[in-house]
Amino acid sequence: MTAVLLPDAPVSVASDLLGPIEVPAAACYDFPDGLPGFEGARRFALVPAGREGLFWLQSLDAGALVFLLADPFRCAAAYEVELSPADREALGAAGPDDVAVLAIVTLPRGDGDAPSVNLRAPVLLATAARRGRQVVRSDDRYGITEPLSLD
Repeated sequence: MTAVLLPDAPVSVASDLLGPIEVPAAACYDFPDGLPGFEGARRFALVPAGREGLFWLQSLDAGALVFLLADPFRCAAAYEVELSPADREALGAAGPDDVAVLAIVTLPRGDGDAPSVNLRAPVLLATAARRGRQVVRSDDRYGITEPLSLD
């Protein structure tokens, strides 16, 4: 049996990076397929990162699993994402306006390295259904390590 989250009820999250936090249940998303490489983690909270256009995607299943996400439209003005009918159905989205699009950020590992953003595999969040998925696109218009300025 799965617990039902009430939209206004806070959810306690034990994050290794962010510390113990509480988020509204409306900020929690179910990823039925997990994320590529992390299929076992299926519940995440979207947490503002303190800078406009940046968010933490914190796993509710594993405190050490957290991703930094960026608004790809702020990174690449001409960025486009076409939602297939299969994407909309898997997300339970009524239409494209019900879907938020974010991109996973890779932070620099050393001095002189720059952050990058994965525009080829956006994270899609159906805001009403509170369901998410990462979609890996086959076209090469966008790369997996596009430069990103965090200034």
